[in-house]
Amino acid sequence: MSISSHNVNERCRKLSVLCLAGSVRFGQPHIKKFALALLIIAGCTASLIMLNHGGKSARMQGKAFVLARERFPAYEVMKTGDVYSLWQERRVHGRIVVHLGRFLHFMEAGHSSGGPPRIAAIVADHEHFTIERTSYRDFLWVAFQTNIIRELYTVLPPTDFKERFGLTQAQKEVVTYEYGSPRVFSTKLPSVAEPVLLNIDASFFASTDPAPLLDDLLQSGLQADVVTICLAEDNPDVTSLDRQKARDFTNLLSAHADIVDYKPSPPLSKAAQ
Repeated sequence: MSISSHNVNERCRKLSVLCLAGSVRFGQPHIKKFALALLIIAGCTASLIMLNHGGKSARMQGKAFVLARERFPAYEVMKTGDVYSLWQERRVHGRIVVHLGRFLHFMEAGHSSGGPPRIAAIVADHEHFTIERTSYRDFLWVAFQTNIIRELYTVLPPTDFKERFGLTQAQKEVVTYEYGSPRVFSTKLPSVAEPVLLNIDASFFASTDPAPLLDDLLQSGLQADVVTICLAEDNPDVTSLDRQKARDFTNLLSAHADIVDYKPSPPLSKAAQ
């Protein structure tokens, strides 16, 4: 939760009172040291609060909607790479992403197979991450590498969750870290305080139907400023039935959202940029 400048001033005022109290308690020789220490603490506290507030403000792009109470825009996209294109066009960065689907889309560059979550190699140069090179195998990994994602919640169908992590007992979530940034895997929609980027992949409908998912979504309390329904036509492991269920979900969702048929803009050449 962000903290207003009024609250910062109030905290600094309280620290000033402590300075006076310290003067009385410790005597005149200790006044300067005690006051200096408290002033340093007050300055650091105010700086951290302001940086936190500024960082959160910088992450917001456009109006955020409470999905349960407001009509909101939702984008139907054809390919997983189109989700990444939309995020780029909206210039989002440092955001929380909630992704619903059977696949992690986190295959790091240079690997040809999936498997358990892995720590990707640090990438210093982001210029080679073009949309032409981004695919259904890695678009979430690329979004992490290019600072679009700061936290990732992957909601998996229960059967896939159990099989992927080899769980032998009831467990609600698994948490790993990508250079200190959390990746949370679960079977339920998360409770998140700030607006998210929400992506619903057609693969998720292999284990669920449109109506129950819509009920869960509207009851979740989630806020979002970008919502996408991805038909995943570039992923050969997604079936035509999954895609049809995704379209049915979009039709149901249209009672609560304005559906946009998203087509990515053609990439600019370096000369045009």
